[in-house]
Amino acid sequence: MFDACVIGHITKEIIRIRDKVHREMPGGTAYYTSMALRSVGLNVAVITKMSRQDRDSLLYELEKTGINVFSRKSKETTVFENIYSGRKLHVRIQRVKAMSSPFSPSDLGEVSAKVFHIGPLTNRDVCPDLLKAVSMRGDLVSLDIQGLLRQIEDSEVRIQDWQEKIEGLAYVDILKADEQEAAILSGEDNLKKAALTLSRLGPKEIIITFGSRGSLIFAHGQFHKIPAFPPKKIIDPTGCGDTYMGGYIFRRLRSNDLRQAGTFAATLASLQIERFGALDGTELPHLFGPQD
Repeated sequence: MFDACVIGHITKEIIRIRDKVHREMPGGTAYYTSMALRSVGLNVAVITKMSRQDRDSLLYELEKTGINVFSRKSKETTVFENIYSGRKLHVRIQRVKAMSSPFSPSDLGEVSAKVFHIGPLTNRDVCPDLLKAVSMRGDLVSLDIQGLLRQIEDSEVRIQDWQEKIEGLAYVDILKADEQEAAILSGEDNLKKAALTLSRLGPKEIIITFGSRGSLIFAHGQFHKIPAFPPKKIIDPTGCGDTYMGGYIFRRLRSNDLRQAGTFAATLASLQIERFGALDGTELPHLFGPQD
């Protein structure tokens, strides 16, 4: 059994910062979250889908770090273009050039894990049946809702509510959303009301992130406000939220202290902003206490 299994498409990512192409690289929730989980020493698996011709280039880094990759066949690989602007690169425009085929319960194979983290990139990637199947394989199911609110129209990303949320969220233990996503999903603009509403749909832990202003965790009737940690320099915000979840899952496997988990997650997210690509573990030794 793996410590954690991340399900999602590894993408071919085109990063533009202020209209200039900075890099073409692997990307997607599955890439950044699994690399963060591996960087803190967990035994990690990834279930993904892509075209055969992209497998070597997109999966090389994951396999090099010791992540077990289960790559299922797809005619195409998902291709995302992320365009960042603004003084702190907080404005992002996304375009989708191609999409891999959706995941189904059969894609799980024989993989089991203590925690499954699901990271869809569009609203066609994951169905409630997959979440149900995953809930029978591990102790915890974590879901980043972002992709399930993305409708792709003529390569442009449109944000809308997830139509299958009542059925799907019944199988989720940990739900992560940013403040816009939480408002759309819950119908509530107030973050605390949004968290309460979403918790009634099934998830035991609700995480709402709001960038440089920190994050809010709600569980067991309590709210925990987690501050953000300003990065020493801003290089690339891509994968920041995914890295946050890697840190959160790592701490949740070791403790029920949600404030500690959120603080560690925020620290990891800050380190992510200071670099291109995913964390590789070289930045992390000073973050661990004697118990680790």
